[in-house]
Amino acid sequence: MYNLNSNFTLPSRVMPLIIYQFFSGLLFSFFLLLPVQGADLLEVYQLARQTNPELRNQVAALQAALEAKPQAKALFFPTIGLDANYNWTNQDISLVSQNVVPGFSGNFDGFGYTLNLTQPVYHRDSFVQLKQADATIAEAEANLVNQEQILLVQVAQFYFAILGAQSDLEFATMNKDSISEQLEQAKERFKVGLATIVDANAAQAAYDLAVFQEIDAKKALSVAKEQLRQVVGQYIPDLNMLQKETPLIYPDPIDIDKWSATALQQNPLIDASEAAVANARQGIELQKSDHYPTLDIVGSDGSIITGGGRFGGFSTRQDVIGLQFHLPIFQGGMVMSKTRQAQHQLEQAMQQLESTRRQVYLQTRQAYLDVTSQINQVKALKQAIVSNQSSLESTEEGYKVGTQTAVDLLVIRSNLYSALRDYAKARYDYLVNTLILKQGAGIVTLEDLTMMNSWLH
Repeated sequence: MYNLNSNFTLPSRVMPLIIYQFFSGLLFSFFLLLPVQGADLLEVYQLARQTNPELRNQVAALQAALEAKPQAKALFFPTIGLDANYNWTNQDISLVSQNVVPGFSGNFDGFGYTLNLTQPVYHRDSFVQLKQADATIAEAEANLVNQEQILLVQVAQFYFAILGAQSDLEFATMNKDSISEQLEQAKERFKVGLATIVDANAAQAAYDLAVFQEIDAKKALSVAKEQLRQVVGQYIPDLNMLQKETPLIYPDPIDIDKWSATALQQNPLIDASEAAVANARQGIELQKSDHYPTLDIVGSDGSIITGGGRFGGFSTRQDVIGLQFHLPIFQGGMVMSKTRQAQHQLEQAMQQLESTRRQVYLQTRQAYLDVTSQINQVKALKQAIVSNQSSLESTEEGYKVGTQTAVDLLVIRSNLYSALRDYAKARYDYLVNTLILKQGAGIVTLEDLTMMNSWLH
């Protein structure tokens, strides 16, 4: 039985991402060389994991988010800049009075440089941005975990959708063939006077409907294959089938409230929304920081060399070090406006968090109800197949001796194939909803897929 104690942790900052990228390349190259025939659930999942654009998108998003931390730390380090210049001067000084220094006319060049250093001492916004970086990374990590879980469930969902569509097509074809045989019998019996035209017409109507159902089943199978291709990136021509007998495992604990409570604590979508709220809350502090003073240590080293002029060439050098204090006094109301904007953004993030909580709560409880009801449905439909099979056999015997009509036989046969189809669908739906339940609780892992993969052949 699966339980709420299944281990599931968020990825740490960098190392799992590096390992993921390394093995992604190896596995992707490996799977490109494999024939995609007779693939099982794990093989399809691993292939999807290497090629799925949504997952790769979240990996890239996490890589981008990780850069927020060194960018925030950089605000505490000094900045150094070099300014340099070169100029050429054509100077012509004419005298108005002879009682001054003689005039000058000539060309000369000059150049200089200044090396500036600024070491932040106190910038409140730098501390805020450091906290924002942590929230940004936490949100990206949670989104990546969520996408991993989504992909795992999607692969299983579309994998079993193909198996279900194949079963539907098989049953639809069997139903059509059996009705076709009955139609021919009804026509022959009508010719020799052993049956009425009603029997032949009823068989013809049932056959026409069976043809439609077969066409519809073929389309559904094609659609299911396209859905899996969208996730995996290529068509899988042959999938391993589900065994005839698989265990039906009730959720553990058998308590819907405990499952929904776990979902509110561990679902990565909620983790991401909570990180977004933390980020938005720091956004308010960031805007308020523009009201605070700043203090920096500033220093410069500069030199200017002039090659000529009225007083001849000269060279100067200047070294400066000091403190620079800045106090914002009035900025036209910009800071107050941005602060109000950030407050509204926080409210937006908080409402999104509440919406996510409700969505996860509903999804988890629905999945729990689906799993528990589908277990009973599978059991009931399995018995319905046995009952309808017995009923079909007795009806066929009655039809041969004239105690049952062709319509009776068609109804019983239709009931049998409906039970077969619904039984197969209920089994596949049970497996998928088991994963959806654990996804809602935030505890679905590769182990769950591995267990289901062991039920394939």
